[in-house]
Amino acid sequence: MHLQRWLTSLVALPLLLLILLKGSAWMFVLLILIGGVLAHWEYLEMTGMQEGWQKRVLGLGLGAVLILSFGSANSLWPTFLLLIAVFVYSVFYLLHYEDFPALLTELPLCCFGLLYIPFLLGHFIWLRVMPEGQSWLLWLLAIIFSGDTAAFYVGRTLGKHKLYPAVSPGKTIEGTLGGILVSGVVGSFLGRWLFPYLYSTTIVCLTLSVACIGHFGDLVESMLKRRAQVKDSGQLLPGHGGLLDRLDSLLFSGAWMYYYAQFFI
Repeated sequence: MHLQRWLTSLVALPLLLLILLKGSAWMFVLLILIGGVLAHWEYLEMTGMQEGWQKRVLGLGLGAVLILSFGSANSLWPTFLLLIAVFVYSVFYLLHYEDFPALLTELPLCCFGLLYIPFLLGHFIWLRVMPEGQSWLLWLLAIIFSGDTAAFYVGRTLGKHKLYPAVSPGKTIEGTLGGILVSGVVGSFLGRWLFPYLYSTTIVCLTLSVACIGHFGDLVESMLKRRAQVKDSGQLLPGHGGLLDRLDSLLFSGAWMYYYAQFFI
């Protein structure tokens, strides 16, 4: 598993960095669109929406349009389309009401899926088009990926106390603290190099908050997997699980970094 994990990373990470650093803005939008659709597919499978192709096509279509709306010059489009998507979902279930006895479970899960994956992931497009957007994304990825890797190996080596066994039996307090510590060190040094004009306190605060929110995002996806009684969201990435398993720490933290940059910097 460890060999698969590293081989997958050695293939996927350089490709991601190549598109991020050398690709055009629309190549990045296409990457986010493809990743969002695949992760949304895993979410729908995991939450029991695999029955009925209409629900899957509707959900994936609405999610794709929502992601693309972040490429618009008008920042109101994503919020407007999220509202429209919830309305469309409601109409769909209203028209098929008698066929869906689990309405109160399915409709909220479908709407949450739009907010959780396409809407949050779309903020990466906003990050990319910011001044120095590539540097912001590189900083975010370094904080999250270094923390995830450290948490995994520190937890397996030194972990003794469970963090939240009801949600994620494998995560430990030691692993989480180790991940946050490594994220703090890596993020602080990289932030100082990428953004020398920022105050040191701003760099440290943003780094640590992104790291903590990343671990929160990991727990949220673990909660969904426990509900679905699955170990991984999918099998797309050997050694890692599904694509959503790799995006879980990034979804909330990416949106947080964008708004932090807008409101506090």
